[in-house]
Amino acid sequence: MIGKTERVVLVKGDASKWYDQAIFIVNKNAPATMPVDFVAEAEKIINEYNLRSVQPTPKKRNFALYFGMAIACVAVAAILTFGWLR
Repeated sequence: MIGKTERVVLVKGDASKWYDQAIFIVNKNAPATMPVDFVAEAEKIINEYNLRSVQPTPKKRNFALYFGMAIACVAVAAILTFGWLR
């Protein structure tokens, strides 16, 4: 819940923006005048969020699969090098 000491900054997107609004709840210890471009900061936060939500989370590596692929590559290289397919 927002108390009386917090400040709220509402950034409204205009027709050229792809968001309706961004809301910042400013820390009560923040100085009264902040050198922050809230529009740029809102867009940066939204873009970073979108990048995280679009990118798949890293999965556990299947080392057995990697090992099998390495063995297959070595086998193909040996076949091609020594001409064992004649």
